This record gives sequence, structure tokens and C-alpha cells, in this order.
Amino acid sequence: RTWKLREAMSDGFVTVGQCIEGLPIGIFVWEMLLCAFMGIFWLGALNEPTPFALGIISTDWAYSELTVNAVLAAMSVGNAVSLVLAGWLADRYGRARMIRHQLFATMAVAVFIQGEKTFRQTLWSRFLLGVSSGGLLAAIIPLVSEMLPARNRGFYLTVWCCGRPAGALFAVIVGCILPHLEWTSFVLMMMVPAVILYVLCRLDVMPESPRFLYLVGEREEGFYTLLEIYDKEMMCLPWGPESVSLTTSSEDLSDTKAGMETLPRSDAAVTALLCLTVFFADCASQCMKAWVPLTNMGAQPNPLALIAFPFLQVHSQQGLALLQGTPDRHQVMIVAQGYMLEICGVIFCAAISTVLSRRWLIRIALFLAACLSFASVFAERHSLWFTAGPLYGAALVAQSAAFNFLLVYTCEKFPTATRASAVGLVLFFGQVAKLFMPAMGILLLRRMSEFAVVLTFNSLYLIACALAFQLPLPAYRERSLHDIDEKGGRDSQRTRKR
Repeated sequence: RTWKLREAMSDGFVTVGQCIEGLPIGIFVWEMLLCAFMGIFWLGALNEPTPFALGIISTDWAYSELTVNAVLAAMSVGNAVSLVLAGWLADRYGRARMIRHQLFATMAVAVFIQGEKTFRQTLWSRFLLGVSSGGLLAAIIPLVSEMLPARNRGFYLTVWCCGRPAGALFAVIVGCILPHLEWTSFVLMMMVPAVILYVLCRLDVMPESPRFLYLVGEREEGFYTLLEIYDKEMMCLPWGPESVSLTTSSEDLSDTKAGMETLPRSDAAVTALLCLTVFFADCASQCMKAWVPLTNMGAQPNPLALIAFPFLQVHSQQGLALLQGTPDRHQVMIVAQGYMLEICGVIFCAAISTVLSRRWLIRIALFLAACLSFASVFAERHSLWFTAGPLYGAALVAQSAAFNFLLVYTCEKFPTATRASAVGLVLFFGQVAKLFMPAMGILLLRRMSEFAVVLTFNSLYLIACALAFQLPLPAYRERSLHDIDEKGGRDSQRTRKR
């Protein structure tokens, strides 16, 4: 590794990316992954939308179909707004700074919502909570990716994502063990990991990305960050401040623009394909998550076979009854099984990334999600519960794998100047799908049967798979991140040659 880095210094410089590539997977990386896991665990618990978590809301207003759907949608709208803003701000002012500000804002909102009682107050509190916390992933994912060396990046960048279903599972368990616990008290209790994460960020356990610091011209701070990282790994940084730069080129990058305004000009087609792929895949996924629990509410449920995942679109009196009484233990067991399977699936798919390339992993995962979801629907149609449940669980594991590695590809495709904006935009379209599917499903149910609606939404997996074949996915497993636009770099080199 040393002689490769020395070869890269033939012109007297080494890039900040090459300094990060020289780091081992040691104490610093695992501490950062633990912080990322804590953050996504916290988000998973706050955004868990099944009736078992929603049922811990104690209000002065009556439950109805309209009010429940509005409460479910309020936080999703806040999350969608936050994702776009947080990605853009993280590219302008820094990933770690954005994380700290969002954590602090969420703690302030948690104190503010303690007095909510009316329906209007509940809507505003959930919306503000979504705005303050929803964009956290748009900053955490780029920050973690920019701190990891290329080897096995896919594994380390996705394995901590199992924190989301783990947090949702925790919310369900708390909501069932303490059925009379108010939602505002639950939010205040979940501020404990937020406070811990905020303190850790202040202590630079999750420091600012050196790639970003060098990009915006803060070379001294970026170099000292590299020094601290190397010291934590008990290694010596063999280069001085003047030897480390963003690129080995002599071109002046002080005027490099960052943020979403540069995104459409650089890779408009790739950005659009990524957003549409995530949108269609998430629409199909949310339809399955809404449909499967409702099938279990039939006259002869089989909770041992059916695996229900973390979504329940309440549009029936049976669904509303779950919000008002003590949670049924069979339903709780089904949801808990789903979350546990999703945790195992995320870890398993992260391990597969050490063998398969991004191209094959994403395309095969989306194709399998389509086939398995269709098979699950037809198995349920013929009352083959012991077949339908595992098929459904495998379909959502495949979809989760495709979604996670589309985010990995997004981090690897876009330069440091637009990486957070691109990740935020992709996550935004996934959040929009969660709002679009219930609204469109209600319209389709007025003209089509439930079976036809589910098949229609499942066909969106095939559209997402077709779009994935249009993406320029790499045939290799890992690649180094690039800090400047590769296309722009080639154009500038051609101009200098002329």
C-alpha cells in the first residue's frame, strides 16, 4: 500500500482520498459506524408507523380514518422536506455540522411537543419532528462513505442500516409493554440516544469529512482531522500539510461550487434514473407492507406463517380498532418477526456485497423482489400461508438490498461537491413514494379489486428493474470516491492540452 501511495506522489502531492485509503478498518471506523447505527436506530423508532407504536399516542381527539392518515402523513411530509434541505446544506456547510444542528433542533422540538393535546397540535408536532430529524440520513450516509477506504465499502456502508428495523422493533416492543405510555413521553425517552450522539459528534468521534474540508478550502482543519484519525489508529501520517491536497492536479479548485444547483448540470440522466428507480421500488414495497397485514385480519389468521413488516395503512374499522384497544399478541408477534427478518436480511445482503458487483447485486435484487412479490400474492390467493409468508419476507429483503446499494452507488457516482445533495434527492423520492402509494391505492380501489391493485403496484418492481438496467452500474465491486467531477476534470485537461 505504501509504494502505491508513493507512486501517486510523483508530482510531490498526495490526495486526501489516498490518505483515507491508507487507513485500516480499526477503532475510528467502528466508532463512526456505531454512531451511524445509533442515529438510524433513533430514526427507525421515531418513524415506526404501525398501530402498535401509533397506539401510544394519548390525545383529546377521536380516532378516525381521516385523522389517522393525516397523522401518519404529517411526519412523512416533514421527512421529505428535510431530506432535500439537509442534503443541500450538508454540501454547503458540512456533513458533521448538519448532523449536530439537526440533533439539537430535534431535542428542542421534543421539548416543545410535550404540551400537545389537540389534533392540530399533533399534526404540527409530528411535522416539525420530521423536519428536524428526517434529513439526518442525507448527512450521515455521505459522511460515512467519505471516511471509509474502498475495500469492502459496500459492506461497512450498509451493515449499520440494520439499525432502522432494530429501532422500529424497539418502538413496537415499548408500545406493547407500556400501552398507556404517551407518545410525547416516548419521544422524550428517545432523546437519550439523540443526546448521546450529539455529545459524541461534539467530541469529534464523528468528525467533519476531510474531503469536504479540503474541497471548501479549509486545508489546515482538514489536515488536523487526518492527523487525529491517524493518531486514533496509532499510525503516523507520513505527509506534511503542504503535501496533501484535494487533487494532484495544479488546477485551482477554490471556486468549486457545491450543492444541488450543480447536480443537474453534471449527471442529469443518472440522477433522474436513480430517483425513478427508488420511487417505483418503494411504491411496490409500501403496497406489500400495507396489503399483507390486512390479509392477516381475515377470519382465519395464521400468525405463525405470515410475516408482516413495518407498515399498516389503516383504512378499515378493524385497523382502527387496533389503535384503540390493547394490541393483539399475534399481530405484535407478526410485526416483530418481520423486523427481525429485515435485520438479518440487511446484514446478509451487506455480506453478499463482498462477492457481487454493484451491477449484479442491484439488478438481481430488484428482479427477485418482483418475482417473489408476485409469487407471494398468488400463494396468498390460494391460501398457501406457509408459502406466502416466507416469499413475502424474502421479497422485502431483496428490495431492501437494492435500496441500500443504490445509495452506495449514489455515493460512489457523485463527487464530494454534490454527494449529499444526490443522496438527499434519492431519499426524498423514496419518501414521496410512501405518500403517493396510499393516495393512489385509494383511487385504484374504487375501480379495481384489491387483488388487481396489488398486482398493479407489484409490477412497479419490473419498471424499477428495467430502469436499473439503464443505469451505468459498475461491473466491479469497489471503487475509490472522487472528490471533483470526473467529467469536469477531463474537460479541463483537454482545454489545457489545446
